[in-house]
Amino acid sequence: TMQNVLVFEALRRLTPPEYQMLNNMKLFTTSIVYRVAMQRRLRVLQWLALLLLSLGMSVATQPTGGVASAPGASRAEGLDLWRGLGIMCIVSWCSAAAGVLNEWLIKRSADVLEANVWLYLFGSLACCVQLLFTPGAWTRLLHFEGFTLLTWLVVLCNAILGQSIAFLFRYADSIIKLYAVCAAMAFTTTISVLFFGFEVRFNMLAGYIVCAISMCLYYVPAEILVATDSELMSAAWGSSGHKQHGGTKTE
Repeated sequence: TMQNVLVFEALRRLTPPEYQMLNNMKLFTTSIVYRVAMQRRLRVLQWLALLLLSLGMSVATQPTGGVASAPGASRAEGLDLWRGLGIMCIVSWCSAAAGVLNEWLIKRSADVLEANVWLYLFGSLACCVQLLFTPGAWTRLLHFEGFTLLTWLVVLCNAILGQSIAFLFRYADSIIKLYAVCAAMAFTTTISVLFFGFEVRFNMLAGYIVCAISMCLYYVPAEILVATDSELMSAAWGSSGHKQHGGTKTE
């Protein structure tokens, strides 16, 4: 709840490009909190890969066009960059702590679905407390004001997404979730190009390529990363030949 409030405060003080750029800080803060809380050692190359991931997403989400401002508008009238930067720093650390803590709780729970029920219950209680200070909020909520078919579809998608992330935390970790989010953005871009005529800009393509390189640096075994091209080709041909011989003997 506090994080959501801070996000809206940051949006009041930052332009969309500034917000998108600073929002990528949570990629690196999540890595730091994950290292400290889960006590999992990371290689230096993996830290460089995570830094490269943050840079790649910053490039991919950076708009190419300028943002128009109203005549006479100034930074002091609402786009306070330094306050927005401070708020986004708090948001990035809150997001990192919440994500890693969820993983810690889900991994230690007896059942994933039961853990989800308790987590969503406490989240709902926090939202209910916030509604008490908003005039007319409970009346609009009880009458489902503004809930159209599209709204319910969004609720359904978010529910499925929440369950999927819970199982991801159970059987994987927060770092995989970071790469999954980046892959989802690339997948969404591809769908938008195929079905909605979305135009891919160079910075988006370059950013996604950087993210793909980051994934290879993080997950590919170290002995493969330091091998020469001839060694990799020899290993690949040797493995292929071994399979062919094995298939011939079986026949």
